[in-house]
Amino acid sequence: MRRVGLIAFVIALVGVTAAYAGGPQLRASHAGTRATTSGWSNAAALTNLRSMYSQQQLEEGVFVGSEFCLACHTGKIAPDETEWRETNHSHVLRKPMGMYSLVPGSGVLANYLGDPSQDDFMMGLDFNQVSGTPFDGLKPNAPILSYDATTDQYFIQLGPDGLKLLVAATWAGMSEGNGQRYMVRIPVSDTPTGYSNAIYFAPFAWGGSGYSSNASSWYDGNTPKYAPGISSSDLASLQGQNYLKNCVGCHITGVRSNGVTAQGEYVTHPYPAALVAPDSPDYPDLDGDGIPDLANIGCESCHGPGSAHILAGGDPSKIVNPADISNNQDRSATCLQCHVEVESSDGTWGYTYDDADNKGYVLTNPPDDLSKYQTFTGALWPDGVHYIAERIDDFKSSAHYQGAHGIACNDCHDAMAETMNDSQVRDTITRSGTTYTNVNVDDDSFCMACHHDPYFATGKVTADDVANWKAAGFNAPIPDSIRDAIEEHTHHPYGATRSLGLSRCITCHMSPTAGHGSISGYSHTFWPARPEDTIAYAGATGMTYGATGNPNACSVSCHRGKVILFSDVPANLNPASMQFGTQDDVNLAQHLVKYFGPGGLWWDTTPAESSGN
Repeated sequence: MRRVGLIAFVIALVGVTAAYAGGPQLRASHAGTRATTSGWSNAAALTNLRSMYSQQQLEEGVFVGSEFCLACHTGKIAPDETEWRETNHSHVLRKPMGMYSLVPGSGVLANYLGDPSQDDFMMGLDFNQVSGTPFDGLKPNAPILSYDATTDQYFIQLGPDGLKLLVAATWAGMSEGNGQRYMVRIPVSDTPTGYSNAIYFAPFAWGGSGYSSNASSWYDGNTPKYAPGISSSDLASLQGQNYLKNCVGCHITGVRSNGVTAQGEYVTHPYPAALVAPDSPDYPDLDGDGIPDLANIGCESCHGPGSAHILAGGDPSKIVNPADISNNQDRSATCLQCHVEVESSDGTWGYTYDDADNKGYVLTNPPDDLSKYQTFTGALWPDGVHYIAERIDDFKSSAHYQGAHGIACNDCHDAMAETMNDSQVRDTITRSGTTYTNVNVDDDSFCMACHHDPYFATGKVTADDVANWKAAGFNAPIPDSIRDAIEEHTHHPYGATRSLGLSRCITCHMSPTAGHGSISGYSHTFWPARPEDTIAYAGATGMTYGATGNPNACSVSCHRGKVILFSDVPANLNPASMQFGTQDDVNLAQHLVKYFGPGGLWWDTTPAESSGN
């Protein structure tokens, strides 16, 4: 059976660039906007792998790339997972290629000049020749953008006589109006390639409609810190902008090795891409060795190395399926290896890495203990529950994670496909024998697929009620009985599908508290931050990002600058501000605590032992 599987695998591979056939080679000619593979005409793939790794290495497991996986996982030989190609996981980190100019999710999006077909690099945007940008203070040495069509390369020059930085990779730019960052390689005098070993965040980023500046890392006043003729040892002060040191481990499929050059550059080496789809921008050369790398979050990031699985003809025992990890906390390690605010175990690298044993995290079943690889670098608000700086670290303190029901990240999110919900939240859930289709975060049906009688609306909303409601469609109108049950719980009118999200579960239970200077995203504690804590910690200072006080869900989601009800609270409060110690915020909390607080009219937070209940 395994032999048949291996033969089928080889037959399935028809038409992909084998990046290592006859030595390293680059992509073929340009065509298309989301390059895919359908395989090879022969067994070149396996030959390439055997030329790159020993038999022992392949049997023990090395990362080979998602193109191998998707040669079989098309639904004919193995379950179809090709939808992964359309997720942000698959292509958020890319090589800039001129053929994809202004194409969201594929190319460079920077378009300050507004040309309909060419990005600002192609248009030769010179910030010394325009006014009203963040770079006016850098003149006459402001950045100059350019594109070389002959070599298909993008450049940023630090003034007319300055260093000409090669744009090696882009980050984000997934949709129209989305921001995008640029990582550059620096010309130096002491490397074989003539460029730095590492790549660095550029002096600016594209914000969707304009540029933001990162110039302080590159300029002293209006003078570039780095001039032509520098060596890589001159880049020691730039290591805080080193993408390979601070970020890349969570943006690639496996860390092959890392280290520090004799000149002081920190370099992470990804696994090389043995297969690269023609015209794909998804495999940039990140470490500068001339070979495309396994960039982005591929199949093996969540399933472990795939080489042994391939050699064994698809033997399922040779690959990790996170669904087979029984403990929800262990299963969540699949996501929590990256979606957290951490550094490596001793703080050398800005991603999950075991510095003591010098190895990256590889998912196994059962998973290795993440605490050996991570040091938390986020921060908590004074209430000790909610986070100022995090990604989804707070999920680990939630009842979902810690409770008896054992909810893991992948119970709510589908890492391998876009869905009708945002953030790859599942739109079909099977729970306790019932399958709920078309579940929608915005109309509360997603949460109610689990939170119905007996966990919510006891005696009023059953599993069948929710399933029958959503069988009619993703945007099916809510039945009156379910609407009434929700309003009884929220004490607010039901307007979950409207922009403000009244009575939407996540408006209160996932109200954001964290960010990187401003509040955004969603909390994953599922405990609404309390107005009483805004009052109690009003004087708290000295926190990350200059935050003060303590947030509360009512203010952040609605009553701060959105729903204006109280005469002593200004209408112009900023919902995203991390300043909760102001008198205006305390005044607002004094009103809100009457409804959600000790002895609250709607939700009483008085501890049971204090209330006598």
